This record gives sequence, structure tokens and C-alpha cells, in this order.
Amino acid sequence: MSAAIGLWSLALVLGTSGDPRPTNVGIDADNTADVQDRDIIVDGERDKRPTTSTRLPLSLKETPQSVTVVDRQRIEDFNLNTVADVLAQTPGVTVNTIDSNRSNFNVRGFAVRNFQLDGVPTIYQVSGYENSAVGDMAIYDRVEIVRGAAGLLAGVGDPSATVNLIRKRAPRELRGYFNLTAGSWSYYRMEADVGGPLTRDGAVRARVAAAYTDTESYIDLQHDRNPVVYATIEADVTPHTRLRVGGDYLRTNSQGAGWGTVPLLFNDGTPTDLPRSFTGTANWSTWSREQTTLFAAAEQDIGDRWLLRVSYNRRAGTNESALLNIANGLPDRQGNGLAMWTFYGELDQHEDAVDGYVAGKVRLFGRDHEVVGGVNWFDRSFTVNQSAFDLTGYPTTAPSIIGWTGNLARPPIIQSDAPDWTQGFEQLGAYGVIRLNPADWLKIIAGGRYTDYSSGRDNFRPGVADPAGQDEQRFAPYGGVVVDLTRAVSLYASYASVFSPVSARGADGNLLDPTVGANYEAGVKATPFGEGFTMSAAGFHIRQDNIAVADPTAPLLPDGSTPSISVSGVSTWGGEAELAGEPIAGWTLAASYTYARSEDRTGERVLPQFPLHIARLYTTYRLPGDRLTVGGGVSAQSRMFVTGAVPTGAFNTDGTPVTAPGEVSQGGYALVDLLLRYRVTDQATLGVNVSNLFDHEYYRNVSFGFGGPGGFYGAPRRVMGNIRVGF
Repeated sequence: MSAAIGLWSLALVLGTSGDPRPTNVGIDADNTADVQDRDIIVDGERDKRPTTSTRLPLSLKETPQSVTVVDRQRIEDFNLNTVADVLAQTPGVTVNTIDSNRSNFNVRGFAVRNFQLDGVPTIYQVSGYENSAVGDMAIYDRVEIVRGAAGLLAGVGDPSATVNLIRKRAPRELRGYFNLTAGSWSYYRMEADVGGPLTRDGAVRARVAAAYTDTESYIDLQHDRNPVVYATIEADVTPHTRLRVGGDYLRTNSQGAGWGTVPLLFNDGTPTDLPRSFTGTANWSTWSREQTTLFAAAEQDIGDRWLLRVSYNRRAGTNESALLNIANGLPDRQGNGLAMWTFYGELDQHEDAVDGYVAGKVRLFGRDHEVVGGVNWFDRSFTVNQSAFDLTGYPTTAPSIIGWTGNLARPPIIQSDAPDWTQGFEQLGAYGVIRLNPADWLKIIAGGRYTDYSSGRDNFRPGVADPAGQDEQRFAPYGGVVVDLTRAVSLYASYASVFSPVSARGADGNLLDPTVGANYEAGVKATPFGEGFTMSAAGFHIRQDNIAVADPTAPLLPDGSTPSISVSGVSTWGGEAELAGEPIAGWTLAASYTYARSEDRTGERVLPQFPLHIARLYTTYRLPGDRLTVGGGVSAQSRMFVTGAVPTGAFNTDGTPVTAPGEVSQGGYALVDLLLRYRVTDQATLGVNVSNLFDHEYYRNVSFGFGGPGGFYGAPRRVMGNIRVGF
């Protein structure tokens, strides 16, 4: 505690000296990559662009919410090749791994589903059919994460976080890089990026990036191949008009894909202690996802005080999966007695999103005030085909999981072009916000959003009724205040309402009521060494009704999914602290601590599958001589658990185990990473990254479902080496 007080005292003392360096959340500068003493150079115009939370051009310190920016330098330092890798290092984010191909992200105890692509809303959601491709970092320059509710721009959402993926921009000068990575489990990745002007004056410019990953896994049988291609063209049509178009293609081919977790207990209640390499899948299992995104944006300066921007994203994807997995359950000591699940699915998905707004300044009472007004529209639909496995005579009981090799015949497929069911949702919203500037030391933000939301589902299978659709209209207010104590230290408070229709269905097959509530946050931010290094601490309170919670005791729905129930009166209390940036030249630091506890109306803890405490520290230091960079990180979290029926060790007369309410858990743990990078020449570097240095064995997820308690192992120790050459 004394150390923390001393640190904030230092911030207050330093806050009265020095001009802060202007760094803004959401700057769409011409971000480019090169290999210099810092590997990455940001080269472009320093224009203020919208932030993830409000569209207002705010710095980190001016934003009345908790914000983290993971920049390109950190992405390169720690070999963060996917968006999931980035979020695993983000303050307060829990990566909840469902199986070998799917992960959920959670912040403050709630799912992170609100994503943005250059500020345009999109949805990330994972289920048996709806498998969003998270994305490859070859496409993106940086990731902005705003924790708490951000319904002003996204409309519907959870009080968890909004993740804004900022695409790479075309540079005005020719530059690029090539990167080759190899590591544990036969991991190989090639990545290339080149961009520059297409005209002599740079008014028209382009950028192309591509990557190909071929890797096996610490999990038996799995082998993934993932190509990605990205391209963009930008043009300054006039000094006041800018156009941008582009697209990307991403494919994930997973052979030997898993579909479920690892059984945790034998039927006598003792742990199974299966190896981390265990898989319950078949050697023919495949999971293929393909996604194409097209985008366009136009900007128009209106005088010297206003900006009009219109953006459009079009995403189309397919998902084909042929899967077998041994279900969770309670096998006997010989590994027998579990059910075996098979699944064949074909999915087509389409998404359109448009966002347009005008932003500028108005002069009132002798002072400038900032105003933003806009509309956005989002439409998403997907169709599941009736193609399926022909399971006539196929076994439903699995062989022993002990010594399981996945060597089992694949059932034939009954092909069909007819839809099984279609589902979609659409939202149209209008938003407005103003930042009042009554005094140099006081800023007041007020705004709101009106959202019209609808969703529905049509079933085409005989005897399966259509569930009731949803049609909701909501107004979501937003407010914040920032008080500058000194030039470098500010206090803030904010409020945002929560409205989130859920895709979960009850035992009757109908969609559950939307989640509603409110999010409150207050904190302090400081930039003692300029805007390049931010210190923050915040407390938050969230109250919600109609939270969807899986009900493992209810029968499965006709499509094989687990029904849910609504829980109301849930309150979440917590706090977090973060240090991020470059306190001195050559030293980067990203440290954070998060505490979040959710309770029901009786004070009983809910959502215990997420840890109460998360602490993370990642740092790099460039040694004198600018050749050698060393660094590493620690990610620690407290215990997590779930409750359900666990065996007592006794048996009924028919041989089935006697069960009683109990829990399965993963105790607290810490993972240590290391990195080493050496600059061979001005254009070439060699790097080594080690994750889970001490080879700690842990579960990324514990749950009850599909017959019993299950978990999914985290990755063992991993070593990655890379060669990077730039020009």
C-alpha cells in the first residue's frame, strides 16, 4: 500500500511539469512497419479520430472509462499472432477455452461479444454452429479495448468490454517486412507486409499483408492450416476528401479438431488425470471456417471544424464441421461407460454493417464544445443446411478413453441443399454525444442512443416449432465527467445503461428475455511522464437482470444445445489498476490487476467459473547499444470453479454412481513468459519467445455439461523463434 501511495504522489508531483506527448485513442494514422531500433514506426498525420467508446477524439486520460491499447510493438515483441493471443494479455480478460477450436472472452464476469472493425460494430459469438473467426493479427495494426458498457455506439451489448480491431493503413512511403516463425509442435508461420504510394505524391497508396500458419498441437491428432490475405487502397481525392477500400480473406482448416472438453472424474469420484495431449475426437474429424470481409470508408472535411465519415463492412463466411467426440461423463476406472457424440454441420453466414456520423466543434459561451451525431445499422443472418451424418448402426457408446487413438470409421454423409433452420437479427440505431467544456479543468460528456432491435428464427425440420422472435426498442443514456487535478492527473466518473438480447433459449426452446441493467465506474488517471505512459485505477459496479445461465440439469434441446435460465438481481463489484506505456526510453511496461465479484440478491456468489483476481505484468527493456532487447511477463489468476453433481464414491444397486452436489475447480496459477530479441542489422532481427516457462499444468476452463464435469487443458511450455527482415 505504501508503494502505491508513493507512486501516486510521484505522479502528482510530476504532473505540473513537462508537455505531454499527444497520443489519442483511435488515431487512424498511416501505421507502417519497419525494422529500426524499435522495429515499428508510426508514420502519418496526427489527426484526431474517434475513440472506441464515444467517437469523441479523446486521449486515454480524457476517456471516462478503462481503456487499454495493445500496439504493434507489443504484438511483435510477444509474438501475438491472433486476436485471442492479444486478449490473453489484456487486463481483466479471461480466455475461456471451450475446445480445440473455440474460445470465449470474458471481462468483469461477462462475455465479450461486442467487437468493432475500425469502429464499425460486429458481433463475436461462439456456439455449435455460430463460430466467428477471431482474426489474424497480420490484418491489424493495434487493438483497443474499452472495459465496461459501450452501448452508445454498439447498441446492444454486455457490461464487459468492446474490442476495436484497427486495420493496417497504407503508408505514404514504400516499406514492409517479412517474418518467419517456427516453434514447438511443428509450428511454422510465414508473414509478409508491403505498402507504399501508387502515385508520385502519395495521394493514392496501397498495402498488402499475408500470412500462412501450419501447425500441429499439444493435443493429439490436431493439425491446423490457416491462410490469411489482406489488402487496402486509400486515396486523397481532394485535400478534404479521403476514400478507403479493402478486404481480407481468412480460412481455418483444422484436422483432428476437438469438440468438447476432457472428462475430469471417474465414477468413483477420483480424478481422471488424463494427459494434456488427450483428445476424445476421431482422426477424421475436421472443422473448416472461411471468412471474407470487404470494407469501404469515406471522409469529408466540412470547413476546418467538422468531419463527416461513412463506413461499411460486408462479411460472408462458411463453416463446415464433421466431428466426433467422447462426451463428458463419469467413466469407470477402465475408461468405459461414456457416450459418443457425432455432428455434421454446414453453415452460411452474412453480415452487413454501416456506420455514419458527423463530428465537430460548436462555440458556446466563449468556449469550444465537441459534438458527435450518427446512425448505424447492423444485419446478420445465418443458415444451417440439413446435411447430416447417417448414423444407422453407428455406435453411440465410446470405447475406453484410456489408450484412445481416434481410429474409428467415419459415418456416411447425407447431403442436402435444403435449410435446416435460418436465424438472424437486425438493429438500427441513432446516437449523439456532446463533450461540454465549461472550464479548462472540467469536461462533461452526455449522450444517448436509441436502438431498434429484432431477431427471429425459422425452423424447417418436421415437428420443430419456430421459437418466438424478439422485437425491442430501447434508449440507452451515457454520461461522464472528467476533472483535471493537475495537467497530468484527472478524476473521472461515468454511467452507461445495458441492453443485451440473448441468443440462449430456455427449456421450451424460446429465446430468453434481454439482459438489462446499468454500469457505473469511477477512477483516477495520470500521465506523469507524458501521454506515452498512463497510470489508472478504477472501481466499478454493475447491476443486471435476466442474465442467461446454462442449466445442465434440463434435457438438451432438439438441436443438441444446453438450455438456459434467466437469473435476475445480479450485482458485480470490482476494481482495477493499470500501468501502461514507456516510462523511460527503451523500457515498456504493461501491468494490471483486476478484481470482480458477482452476487445474486441474497449475496451468494454467481459466475464462479471466472476468477475473482487477475494480475498481469509484461515488460521489455532495450539494453544500451540498441542491439539486445529482453523481456517477459507473468499472468496470474485466482481459483475458479463450477458446481454440479459429482460422484460420492458409493454406487447404486444397478451400478450407477451415487452423486451429490459438489464442485470441480482449477486453483489459482501463474504463467511466466520470456522473450529475447537481437538486432543483427538495421533491417534484420532474431527473436525467441518462451511461454509457460515452468510448464505449469492447468485448465483454461472447467464446466458441467454433456453428461458430467469437464475441463480443457492450457498449453504446455512452448518455444518460438523468429527471423524478421524489413525494408
